[in-house]
Amino acid sequence: MTRIYVLLGALAVIGTLLGAAYLKGRSDGRWAERIVQLEAIDDLNQQLDAKDAELAALEAARLQQMRELEDRVEELRRQADEDPNADRPAFGADSMRRLNAIGGN
Repeated sequence: MTRIYVLLGALAVIGTLLGAAYLKGRSDGRWAERIVQLEAIDDLNQQLDAKDAELAALEAARLQQMRELEDRVEELRRQADEDPNADRPAFGADSMRRLNAIGGN
């Protein structure tokens, strides 16, 4: 009779150890999976930061082009306002040069 209790006690201890090892393995697997996910998130965040920097550079270049265009238009308006022949019904040489400058020629 005592042998049965010793055997049952030994089985209980073995079962507890195996169960603990199983649960530890599962939790280690979850942590390993979580670490992989965190590394993937870090990689994606770095890619996003790089794309944000690239976009900011493109936006700065676009804004610079817009400023240059606005300055060019303002200069052409100033020249048109200073043109002594501005009230004539026909285009003069200076008027044609300004018009060609707008068209990119």
